[in-house]
Amino acid sequence: MTLSIIRSGAALGAEIAGVDLTQPVDDATFAKIRDAFYTHEVVFFRGRRLSDEDHIRFSARFGELRKIKIPPHYKRECPPEIHIVSNIIEDGKHIGLYDAGRFWHTDGAYFINPHAISILNALEVPEKDGRVLGDTLFASVTAAYNALPQAMKKRIEGLQVVQSPTVRDRKTAQTDGDRDPVRVAARAKMQAVHPMVRIHPVNGRRCLYVSEGYAAQVIDMPEDESNDLLAELTAHCVKPEFVYRHNWRLHDMIMWDDCSTQHKATFDYELPLRRRMHRTTVIHGNA
Repeated sequence: MTLSIIRSGAALGAEIAGVDLTQPVDDATFAKIRDAFYTHEVVFFRGRRLSDEDHIRFSARFGELRKIKIPPHYKRECPPEIHIVSNIIEDGKHIGLYDAGRFWHTDGAYFINPHAISILNALEVPEKDGRVLGDTLFASVTAAYNALPQAMKKRIEGLQVVQSPTVRDRKTAQTDGDRDPVRVAARAKMQAVHPMVRIHPVNGRRCLYVSEGYAAQVIDMPEDESNDLLAELTAHCVKPEFVYRHNWRLHDMIMWDDCSTQHKATFDYELPLRRRMHRTTVIHGNA
């Protein structure tokens, strides 16, 4: 088969067809995949049942993978490079992270060295009345930045933002209560400061690096002014014209750029409808 790239029609997103990721990918084909990824910011592959080994092998072509330390209150057995996102409960324990993506966010923003790429493989998808539920929304923060008025671009140039998971945890507690106190306590000390406008390390695009899930405070700005600016920008980032909505199929694998996108899950399903996704994370990309 010949590799083909089918654009989503949205501001970001494309399907890559004609490649078998159950086998090692040759250098020429990988170069085309890599170019398509950094062009479209989100790419996906359909129709192949991939093992964790296939998933890890392909992901590692992009850079160093994060290994996950598993909290004792989760039940799971898989390689340390695989992070499970699932609502499934076995023997009274969640097998993985069950509420990931409740708010718009970019993975790893609260680390000093934020994540580069996330790659998610659909092993089980919730289906009802012939439709797969649990869509994922992706927003292009490069398109969002480009659409800002020049006055706003000038205003935010050089600003720094504190990124912290406590923003997300506080919002979750307000709506659902403290659902996972062990995880919340572990994340309370995590935070990092990053530019409000990041320069993409591969393609040089300007990326608006604020999200409702993690952006806590603009450095050296009064709290009220900071809150207003962050509210304005986080709402701007996820306007419909910047968003691609992915309707999953079983065995889809999708990857997104953690510098130039944000994402959010939809929670329109619950047990006994099961959802199980395996995710790898590239923490240091190959430039």
